[in-house]
Amino acid sequence: MTKRKPKSPASTDKLHRAYHAESSQETADVYDDWADEYEQHMKNVGYTHPAMVAAMVARHVAPTEERVLDAGAGTGVLGEILTALGYPNIVGLDASAGMLKIANLKNNYLELTHQFLGQPLTFEDDSFALVVSSGVFTQGHAPLEGLDELIRVTRSGGHLVFSVARTYLDGPFEHKRQQLEQANLCRFVDVSERYNSAPLEDNLISQVFAFQVL
Repeated sequence: MTKRKPKSPASTDKLHRAYHAESSQETADVYDDWADEYEQHMKNVGYTHPAMVAAMVARHVAPTEERVLDAGAGTGVLGEILTALGYPNIVGLDASAGMLKIANLKNNYLELTHQFLGQPLTFEDDSFALVVSSGVFTQGHAPLEGLDELIRVTRSGGHLVFSVARTYLDGPFEHKRQQLEQANLCRFVDVSERYNSAPLEDNLISQVFAFQVL
């Protein structure tokens, strides 16, 4: 009897495909194709973004029944964690319809909507007490200009907690941060140490930032 070859370990190949996407739609297409296997693959590489973002939220925002926006919800990993931590009223958006289909199965969201960060969002001003974003502000994914709309939909006094990775981290994000703070749109609250978001297979250096909207 022929021995079955062991399966090769899951890799971040599709993640790197997304990093090199040339448009938001191309990125969404990568995630649509990846949706069914995404969580298993990312667990296998020790994916840390959702836990890091949730930890920063828990440090600065008390559990609340006010509405929370998960911007770039994917398959709903962060929403699942936040629900368990006491933030039950979460709305999610993502550019990938395939990822949203998986997230919807978890029943942790009030609403899931297919939208692209970097484009105008359909939410009214001051709609959320907290906006979170995990693994989204990075090369080939959402542009840093997407932060403008996230600030717009966050109420005054609310918080914005998000990860920043790869080429955004050194230079582009600092420039965007200065723009936002000089315009008195938000104030810096906290930042994590640098960490590897895929420590079992890759070297994807990231940080999580927390800001309060003014």
